[in-house]
Amino acid sequence: MTRVLQVMGRSAGGIARHVADITEALDGNDSFVIDIAAPPGLPLPMPKPVRDVTVPDGPVRGHVRAIRALRGLTAGYDVVHAHGLRAGIDAGLAAPASALSVATVHNLVRPEIAGWKTGIFARAESLVVVTNDRVLAVSDDIARRLRSMAQRRSDRIEVLYLGLGEVPVARRSRADVRGELRLGKGEALIVVIARLAPQKALHVLVAALAEVPGAVAAILGEGPLRTALEVEVRSRGLHDRVRLLGFRHDAHDYLAAADVFCLSSVWEGVPLAAQEAIRMEVPVVATDVGGMRELIANKLSGRLVPPGDPSELARALRETLSSEEDRERYTERALLDLEARFSSERTFQRLKEIYAR
Repeated sequence: MTRVLQVMGRSAGGIARHVADITEALDGNDSFVIDIAAPPGLPLPMPKPVRDVTVPDGPVRGHVRAIRALRGLTAGYDVVHAHGLRAGIDAGLAAPASALSVATVHNLVRPEIAGWKTGIFARAESLVVVTNDRVLAVSDDIARRLRSMAQRRSDRIEVLYLGLGEVPVARRSRADVRGELRLGKGEALIVVIARLAPQKALHVLVAALAEVPGAVAAILGEGPLRTALEVEVRSRGLHDRVRLLGFRHDAHDYLAAADVFCLSSVWEGVPLAAQEAIRMEVPVVATDVGGMRELIANKLSGRLVPPGDPSELARALRETLSSEEDRERYTERALLDLEARFSSERTFQRLKEIYAR
């Protein structure tokens, strides 16, 4: 049996969901045993017990301790597969010499998010390639960046889209969810699933909502900017049109009740939440950043707008909400494109091939 250890740092829902999907698909099948190492307090339940390890969020402090802990955890494994830049570097350094070290890069270092720390963090983009045998980028955009940062080892890098596993069916009806949210007759529902963090630029969404009459936004997620977002909502007088619901395990119920799924991010990979919306035939309106173009073609399978522009986002939302014909056309094309490029079976098959080496 090939023993594989999945390693996560502090994870938003997308990474945790991906690791859970890998474990459910491969553990005990085709001669693989999959285990998980991660910090306490993951946002999603895992399919098997998790071994505790903490990979720091910062660029320097605490990583020596994390590497020492990972050396103990990774002993005896044939493959160590880490997720994220910091976990990828620490696990790559800690993995036994006999093991294959793999890192999946889900995000890049952006100045809009990291600020003055960008230069320090950016070194991680080359280090994650140097310290691992294989590096998997979740989008072409990420792969291009990594290759430019580690040109001599670019042969280690490949794109592997995070195809979704099985998407759960909504347990509640559209009418039940809309009743819970106190939507009035004829009000449109915009659903957002995002961590309340700078990358998601939710203040842009709130500003855009002020220009979309007759719409309510339900924001599912938690994060460090919750208080700032509450202040933004109150200052714009939108407290009756924004529902901050926190992290929800029943997010699919809200997606199934949505008229539009929206992201206002300054950067994205190829977000699993947007893929879930497409699977549930909900049109996507998002900012044209990162790997979103690999998921949505503007005005063909959804709408993409420049980041940081509330008026353009509002216009795309108004136009999408006002045309049932456009919404149907977007969802039909987006689903076809998704099934052609983002196959979970393809993802798991490629991982089997990599692990088997």
